[in-house]
Amino acid sequence: MGEPEMGAREANHQIERILVALDASAHSLAALEAAASMAARFDAELVALFVEDVNIRRLTELPFVQEVGFYSGRCRRVDVRELSRQLRIQAGRIRQYFKVTTRHIQTRCTFVEFRGHVSSEVLAAASDADVLILGKGAWSTVDTGRLAPEVRQILSQAPASMLVLRAGTRVEPPMRVVYDGTPLAEKALKTAVALGEHEDGHVRVFVLADDSDEASRLKKKVQNQLATSNVELSFQTLNEDSVSRLAYLVVHEERGTLVLPTSEHTLEDEAVLDFLDKTRAPVLMVRKGGKYAGTNDA
Repeated sequence: MGEPEMGAREANHQIERILVALDASAHSLAALEAAASMAARFDAELVALFVEDVNIRRLTELPFVQEVGFYSGRCRRVDVRELSRQLRIQAGRIRQYFKVTTRHIQTRCTFVEFRGHVSSEVLAAASDADVLILGKGAWSTVDTGRLAPEVRQILSQAPASMLVLRAGTRVEPPMRVVYDGTPLAEKALKTAVALGEHEDGHVRVFVLADDSDEASRLKKKVQNQLATSNVELSFQTLNEDSVSRLAYLVVHEERGTLVLPTSEHTLEDEAVLDFLDKTRAPVLMVRKGGKYAGTNDA
């Protein structure tokens, strides 16, 4: 029997619940826009989670923590009541932006607020999500362009697939996907195809193989699976020793999206985290956790 046919229709019903974790940064606003677009694309429920970091309030209780007046330049104790008011205003602005951003989405969209430890609250909410979307520099007081500490922790522990992107970017073509024939790579391929059909219809497949025969077999497998789809395919072969070449190809790209199959141990690799630090393009890390199976298994 031939390879099963595959198209966006099969993948559409698989992503049912998307979680986007928010703070007041521009990175999180980009994440929210990406989440809204993906929810509309996959007809999925969207949950936006805003976490008021409990550590901010705890810092104000320390005697050596002061604020400096913008005009006077004088140091003074932080006014807890004023801080609470500012945090409420901040949450209200984000809630309003959520309403505006999701007004065109037909599926259920929910905005929830918690006060607590950021990573703990996000990880708890992500346990019931198919895809978790994060702003690269969220919850960081200084925008370094690298993964914020809380984002790193969440990436290493969340069971769901995860999309990470920086301010000023969005999920857009060209779509790129890493493929080695494993079930996780099949899931990543289907996701890239669904996104590619929605955009310019082109998907670039980075085939990971040890030799030319294996590369040809995997390429033919992908072509057979996508024979009836509406995407245009292009291929590039990488071997295990040239995965760094992949980083070189996409790390400095301002546009495009990389779909990357990631096992439970992948994000413990500093090389992968370093890649995520450097790349400017959105990266969707497809994992086996969550309800989103992305396969044709019976």
